[in-house]
Amino acid sequence: MNIKQIDLRLLRSFLTVARTGNFVRASEALNITQSALSQQMKELAGHLDQALFEKRGRSLILTKFGNGLLQKIEPLLGQIEEALMQSLDDNRNIVGTLRVGATNTYSKTIALPACIELLKEYPSLKIELQELPAQKVLTELMEGTIDVAIIPQDYQFPDLEWSSLITEQFSVIGNIKMIEKLPNTITLKYLAKYELAALNRQFLMRQKIDAQARKEGASLEIRMEASSMGDLIEIAKSGKLLALGSSIALIKEKQLRSKEIKGELLIRTAAVCWRKTKFVNSAMIAFQEKAQEISSSLESEIKHRKRQA
Repeated sequence: MNIKQIDLRLLRSFLTVARTGNFVRASEALNITQSALSQQMKELAGHLDQALFEKRGRSLILTKFGNGLLQKIEPLLGQIEEALMQSLDDNRNIVGTLRVGATNTYSKTIALPACIELLKEYPSLKIELQELPAQKVLTELMEGTIDVAIIPQDYQFPDLEWSSLITEQFSVIGNIKMIEKLPNTITLKYLAKYELAALNRQFLMRQKIDAQARKEGASLEIRMEASSMGDLIEIAKSGKLLALGSSIALIKEKQLRSKEIKGELLIRTAAVCWRKTKFVNSAMIAFQEKAQEISSSLESEIKHRKRQA
């Protein structure tokens, strides 16, 4: 074993291959050729006298030794990289690039405002924010292409750490006149007599709505399906349909109102999450704190709106 020949370049490449599971995506992420990356992995395995990966079909699977190495060096590499970047910054500010992922509603209402606040406070920090479906966010997290994310906490992955932000009950959304005509206590069974709009069935929110409807024996008339809460908001603004969705998305909407729908399945919690093995750097901590502050403000605003309704 010759560990003196191992440098950060080899270890960083190893982490990328381990997270993506193949040389194609890893080489694209590292901006090197597949042949160069393959050679690096052979070099690292040779220095360690151990196999790091084994092939299963088109995928690369970590060996027991490779997985143990990953768990140990990933947080250490993150710590080294942050220390090196901070040493180059005379002001000792938070530096480097923070890669954030979030679903549509949480991106616009929590992640984006948090990122803007961080940019104001830390002039040396750069942020990459991606708005993605929840399943894609999870994939990007596990592959290491994003550092931290805000998604519904319903997605329980053993390899992720979670910090809860805000819990909401799903709501019926419409213009002020339409919502004022509805009773204070609303169920999906009651809403079965209305023409509705909802997210399409690939979304967990829609799946939970459908499950609650089955539980109540309610046959909902979904006249239109949408691919984001933003689209549902526009549908609700038309005044033609009531929308089933998130009241959090209405915070800046003056012409729309919402009322919560009763049902034990019609609930979700927004949470910040990251991989357990990842070094939690200063930028991630600061983002989590900002997201918590913004979520607390959202919660207060939602309570205020409920009192007005």
